[in-house]
Amino acid sequence: MEQSKYLRLAREARAEDNSESAKLYYQKVREEDPENGEAKFFYAYYALYEGTNAELPGRFADLCKGLKGTLPLIKNSLESKEEQLKMIGEVVGAFVPETWANNVYMNRKNREKKVGNQYVQIFSVNTIKTCMKTGMQAVRDLGDEIVKLYGADPEAKRLAAVAWKEYVSLAQKMYAYAPKGEAEIYAAKVKEVDPSYEMPKKAGCISLANSKK
Repeated sequence: MEQSKYLRLAREARAEDNSESAKLYYQKVREEDPENGEAKFFYAYYALYEGTNAELPGRFADLCKGLKGTLPLIKNSLESKEEQLKMIGEVVGAFVPETWANNVYMNRKNREKKVGNQYVQIFSVNTIKTCMKTGMQAVRDLGDEIVKLYGADPEAKRLAAVAWKEYVSLAQKMYAYAPKGEAEIYAAKVKEVDPSYEMPKKAGCISLANSKK
C-alpha cells in the first residue's frame, strides 16, 4: 500500500520530536483521509497545549474522548496487524503519561504568579480533579479497548497492561476518584500479563501535587 506523503512527513517530524511540523502534517493527512486514526489522535495530542489555559481542560477532555474511537480506525485500516499494533503502541506511549503530565502542568501554573502572599489560581481544584478523573478513566478504557479489538494477541495484551499499570498507579494515589476495588481488579489483569508486577501501595493521603512515586 502506497503511503501518503504527508503521513510519512508527519511520522518523520514526530520521530524528530518536532511537534509543530508533526501537527501540520497530521492535519494534511486528516484532510486527505478523515478516517485516519493515527492522524486524528496525534493532531489532537499536539494541539493539547496550544491556545489559552482556559481552553486546556476542554482540549484534554476532547483528547480523552476521541481516544477510544481512534483504535477502531487503526484496526480497520489496510495496515497489517503488526503495523496496527505498532501504531497503537505509539498511541499508548504518547497518551499514557499525559494524565499526570497534565496534572503537573496545571499545578505548576497555579504557582507561577503571586499577588501579595497569595498565588494566582489559574485552574480551580475542581477543574484539576475533573481532568484527573477523566484521564484516569481514559487510560483504563484504552487498555480495555485494545483487548476488545485484538483479543488474546500477546502484543495487544502487553500494550493493554501498560495502560492498566498507569491506571492502577493513578488510582492508588487518587483513590477517591476511582471506583472502590477497581485498582485491585486491574492490578490482577496486569499480573496475568506480567507476573513480576507488584501493585503500588495506596497513598497515605490524596494529593494533586506535581510529583508521583
